[in-house]
Amino acid sequence: MIGAIVLAAGSSRRFGGDKRKAALPNGKMVIHQSVETALTCFDEVTLALRYGDNALAEELSTLISNPKLNIFQAPDSALGMGHSLANTIRQVNNWDGVFIFLADMPHLQQVTINHLKETFTANRTNDPIIAPTHNGQLGHPVGFAACYFNALAALTGDKGARPVMNANTTKVIEVTVDDPGVLKDVDTPQDL
Repeated sequence: MIGAIVLAAGSSRRFGGDKRKAALPNGKMVIHQSVETALTCFDEVTLALRYGDNALAEELSTLISNPKLNIFQAPDSALGMGHSLANTIRQVNNWDGVFIFLADMPHLQQVTINHLKETFTANRTNDPIIAPTHNGQLGHPVGFAACYFNALAALTGDKGARPVMNANTTKVIEVTVDDPGVLKDVDTPQDL
């Protein structure tokens, strides 16, 4: 099985408030839309929140009542994205691969995610790392075969999974997509 991790443990410094809870034009919170999109495409989704994010965890559990969703508060979230991802990948059991989403990217299209999953499955025996590209730029979500989980669990700092990609460049398969959502994150209120 291929699962998904949605990283939502950052501090939203540039946004000027908790961007995870900002409302999109459809009325949903940014984090709600990102998690729902992942849930439509994967059998298991783990959402990584900041440590101590009890109120948001409870709110999302009520809002998204789905047995496929595991909400996890990353103990080392204050130390950066690498630490949050390392904490969260250790929660994964029996997955053949994982796609790592950023919660501040709510504009991804389901057809794009399904295409990335199909590419992963078609190349499964080669231990792929699947990365979408749009207009020549690498985007998200990025998929990793299970053989990279130990390397992901050793991440530190705020660089996310980039060091694992850089250490395995021959395994990276870039998939060109016609979806600006793979690049479009919400950093400021104008990005909504």
